[in-house]
Amino acid sequence: MPPKTTKPKKPESKGAVVPAWHVDFRNADGLPDVKPIRTSFFINGIAALVAAGIALYFANQELQLYSLRSQVAQLDAQIEADRRPSAEAVQQFQKFRAEEKKLKEVAAFVDRRIHPSDFLLRLGEILPENIIIEVVDLRDGTFTLRGSVSGTPDEASGYASGLVEILNEDETLGPLFDDAALTSLVRNPATGMLNMEIQLPITPKE
Repeated sequence: MPPKTTKPKKPESKGAVVPAWHVDFRNADGLPDVKPIRTSFFINGIAALVAAGIALYFANQELQLYSLRSQVAQLDAQIEADRRPSAEAVQQFQKFRAEEKKLKEVAAFVDRRIHPSDFLLRLGEILPENIIIEVVDLRDGTFTLRGSVSGTPDEASGYASGLVEILNEDETLGPLFDDAALTSLVRNPATGMLNMEIQLPITPKE
C-alpha cells in the first residue's frame, strides 16, 4: 500500500499587524537645514551679484562723465587759446576787405579811361583861382574834394557852386561822375575863408 501523504496544515491566520502609535513631537519649522547647499546661500549670492552689477554700471557711467568733462575742459581751453588769434585774423580780414574795396574803386576809376594823375591835372586846369583843394579822398565809390574858398560869404558860396557846375559840364570829368554836389560850406574862423566839400560819385561802368 502506498504510504499515506499528509497534507500540510495551513498556518493559522493571524490578525492584521497594527504599528505601534506614538505622538510626533517634532517641530519641522524649527529643525536645522541639513541640505548640502542652503537656499539662503543662493539668495544672498544673487543679491550680491545684482549689487555688484549696479555698482559697476554706475562706476562706468561716472568714468564716462569724467572723460566727457575732461574733453570739454580741453576744448574750452583750446577755444580760449584760439580766441585772440581768431579775433586778430578777423580784424586783419576786415582791413584787407576795406583796402581791397578802395583798390577796386581806384581800378574802376582808372578803367574809365583816365588816370588819377590825369584827373588831378584836369582838376587843376579848371579850378578857379580863389579855390584851394586840400584833400582828394576816394571812399565808397565817391570822390570827395575838400578845400577853402576865399571872398565874402556870398562870393565864396557862388564860387563853390560854380565849381560844381564846372565839374558836371566838363567834357573830360563830367562823364566820369554822376552829378557832383556841394555837401558842406562853413566859415573857418581861423582863416576867415569858407571850408568847402564837394562829392563826386563815380558813374558805374556800363
